Amino acid sequence: MQTAEDWVWWKPVGAASLTWGFWKIYDSELRTPSGEFEPASGEPLALVITYSRDIDADDLLDATVEQWEHLGFSEQQTQEWLPQMQNAWPDVKEGDRLIYVLSEDQGQFFYQPEQGKASPYGKLRNADIANAFSAIWLSPATAYPSLRLALIGGNPE
Repeated sequence: MQTAEDWVWWKPVGAASLTWGFWKIYDSELRTPSGEFEPASGEPLALVITYSRDIDADDLLDATVEQWEHLGFSEQQTQEWLPQMQNAWPDVKEGDRLIYVLSEDQGQFFYQPEQGKASPYGKLRNADIANAFSAIWLSPATAYPSLRLALIGGNPE
């Protein structure tokens, strides 16, 4: 498993912002040790999200479930995963970062307040849930295909 500091040195693959109407929700960046996104390689990846708004942890969890439903995961699966996601991250404030590191089919969340250091927060030890979380951004079936394209180093249309 990676440490809090490892992802900092990884190379950027791509970056994108998520907006909702006139409001920017967050900026995101995908990083890997090689600077390339090759899903079949099993290379670790880090998804770095810098929030532009204050968002409750419960609202982040609700959004996660909505995205899993969009991706076609069953309600039974998402209900089984919810206890593992409880307390995976805190409420976030504008300027805070959540970092998700996926390595060896395990996920690690790091929380970095705007004026602080990143520290480990929650872990996903189950491969299915760890990969399902990254799929929200990186699956070809994501609800935000242009965001995915920018994250994986493509050029949005």
